[in-house]
Amino acid sequence: MDEATRKQVSKRLSFWLRHKPERGGIELSPEGWASLDDLVAAYERDGTEMNRAELENVIRLDLKGRFEVQGDRVRARYGHSLELEEKPHPGMPPATLYHGTPKRYVAKILESGLRPMKRQFVHHSPDKKTALEVGRRRDQEPAILLIDAHKAHEAGIQFYPRGKGIWLSDPIPPQFLSVLEEASGDSANTPRKSAASAPAPGEPRRRRPTGGFMKKNR
Repeated sequence: MDEATRKQVSKRLSFWLRHKPERGGIELSPEGWASLDDLVAAYERDGTEMNRAELENVIRLDLKGRFEVQGDRVRARYGHSLELEEKPHPGMPPATLYHGTPKRYVAKILESGLRPMKRQFVHHSPDKKTALEVGRRRDQEPAILLIDAHKAHEAGIQFYPRGKGIWLSDPIPPQFLSVLEEASGDSANTPRKSAASAPAPGEPRRRRPTGGFMKKNR
């Protein structure tokens, strides 16, 4: 199987296991498991030649660790819009997590917090680079939010480690959020706090000095 086909197969598998199993004629368990043999048959119906060994190889080579296998069944580790009966196991997050998002959403997020939207959980990245890659799926110069994960955890918000470099969580209130300024640049970045700690309307904002800074060539 060539790389282009492998990516297509992996993307289709994610779609079936996370969102629309009925599109492949697949039945998931209440915990999100699907039979590997049923999935092979679904690819055949979809016009993609497939055998079980090839499908298991696609799952094994997935760089994002999106899938987990147990015996003769597989499920997606995260990213579900489907309601599953089984929650992932919670864990202690790192002190800071990151979330890439289009800049146009930042003001609303700092006002009302991070929410799962169409998914079951909020998705976070363990570092700025990964969050930037995620954010660029919807904005070429996304904003990067910083989550004070330890304080949020102490306040009772649950975090769940999933896959390679993925953390899920329950909704994050705005007091645990700040924005990393100039997220798409190469220079050192400075966090900007949530709306609760921003200057009051009419209060003058501090301006960056006009001299002494040079943009890096890209």
